[in-house]
Amino acid sequence: MADNLPDNLSDVEDEYIVGEDTRAMQLTHYVLAERLLQVEYADIMTQHNEEGDSQSLIYILEGGFRGFHKMTAGELWSEWKDGAESKWYELYQDNELPWEAYEDDPIHKLEEEAV
Repeated sequence: MADNLPDNLSDVEDEYIVGEDTRAMQLTHYVLAERLLQVEYADIMTQHNEEGDSQSLIYILEGGFRGFHKMTAGELWSEWKDGAESKWYELYQDNELPWEAYEDDPIHKLEEEAV
């Protein structure tokens, strides 16, 4: 079985800032991985409800998907910029995130400022 972990494990540290999104929020590796999980889960559920199955889920299970938390910062950022960012904010604005944003997600600071 192939080792699918990044060569540089410091690249997957929880508090490592991967980048700043379009709303000037600095996203750590952990927060970004959690956001990507929410987008992927929402997509899988939409596919299942509309088509009766999910090609995304089949792909993940077939290929031994290693998981977002084990991806490098570059891989996470690429996934984020490849449509996940807009999808996550759409889910957030429509109150359709599959679960509440991670407690350390900077979106909570924005919510606090709005109150």
